[in-house]
Amino acid sequence: MSRATGPSEHVRKDSVDLRRYLSARMLPLVVLLAVLVSLSAPLAYFVLTVRTLRTRAEATAVQVASAISREIQDRPVLWRYDAYKLLAHIRAFTEETSIARIEIVDRSGVRVPLDDQPLGRRTGAEPLMWESAPIEINEQVVGHAWTGVVLDEARAGALLLLIPFGALGLGLASLIYFIPGRAMARATRRIDQSQAALARFNQTLEQQVAERSSQLSAAYTQLQAKEERLRELSSRALLLQEAERRVIARELHDSAGQALTAIRINLQIIAQLAEAGARGSEKVAGLAARTLTIADATLEEIRRAVSMLGPAILDDVGLVAAIQRLCDDLGERADTIIDCELDAPPASGLSPALESACYRVIQEALTNVARHARATRVVVRLALAPRKIHLEVHDNGRGFDPSPTRPAGSVGGRGLVGMRERVELLGGTLRIDSAPDMGTHVIVDLPQVTLSEDGDDTAVVVA
Repeated sequence: MSRATGPSEHVRKDSVDLRRYLSARMLPLVVLLAVLVSLSAPLAYFVLTVRTLRTRAEATAVQVASAISREIQDRPVLWRYDAYKLLAHIRAFTEETSIARIEIVDRSGVRVPLDDQPLGRRTGAEPLMWESAPIEINEQVVGHAWTGVVLDEARAGALLLLIPFGALGLGLASLIYFIPGRAMARATRRIDQSQAALARFNQTLEQQVAERSSQLSAAYTQLQAKEERLRELSSRALLLQEAERRVIARELHDSAGQALTAIRINLQIIAQLAEAGARGSEKVAGLAARTLTIADATLEEIRRAVSMLGPAILDDVGLVAAIQRLCDDLGERADTIIDCELDAPPASGLSPALESACYRVIQEALTNVARHARATRVVVRLALAPRKIHLEVHDNGRGFDPSPTRPAGSVGGRGLVGMRERVELLGGTLRIDSAPDMGTHVIVDLPQVTLSEDGDDTAVVVA
């Protein structure tokens, strides 16, 4: 059964291959270093020694040539035949030098026989290194003196130096080869340990990232739930606010409004009686008239407050009829053609907050049309889907720039902000498409919540 190879085994295999690769590349350099260290000193000694021997041979050849030149001048004819005397004279130059052989050659290249015994040391068949000097008589070359030297001294000295320097070269090469190898082995072990630790850390990091991602996902889910709950609470607050406003409006309408109406009727009766009575009652009639004027102003103020607190018309005629009245009022005041496409609410009805929001949005949009648009045609649409309410108010007026950077006090300033806040508080969206001389298109989408779906009808019951 085969065993799976782990990451650490792959790392170790790669490290061993790297060591082998570097060792193979270092081996030629190490061998070259060993050869250079081993041969540099012996070769230098051999070259210097050979140069010295060459200089000696050349000097000896010059001395021999000079001696023979003097001999020839003394005896120009007999010098060839007086061999023993010339031989003794030449041997004086070979006793104290490393000269192995001396040869005399005439101008025609024929060797002059001096003796049967060779001059200098015996060399056997060993090759010699030769140097020559011309033999001159009256500035004419009559022959050459050749001196030959053996290289035994140079070779012996070079061999003696080769042994210690060879050992030195091998030692240095071994140090250079093995010390980096050991250091590389230690570094490889450390790298293996570091990579193993890094692999463990990566595994731990992946687990930590997974756990953190799970925590972030849970936190995001909780945040979404809290945001949804906050939206529900905001909607509930708006429902309660609308219900409270309707309660206040109804109380003002039913109690204070009726009382002021009764006061007005009584004042009318007082005024009529005062007119029918004596002249002294003229003061009473005037007071009753002034009181009647105050009562009328108070009633108008109460109606305005009731209208601000909540559209009572929604309780009286319903959402569709209230919107239709808004459209009719605009058509009568601005001489504008208005097309209304209104869907009836479901049998269970809509929440007061949704009804008020729809009414207020259309009311504000139509008010802007009447004040600023100069439109000749307006389309008002109310579409009720199973889970959504769709509103549109579209006019062919002069339009405006709906960007947030428009100047203060321009068309739709605070009114549009109020519309957007009311819609977003209920979880809806508002979009305004407009441009100068291109008309205005207000589009609103609201999530539909009926009375039975809301889950808490207390506010509606109170209203």
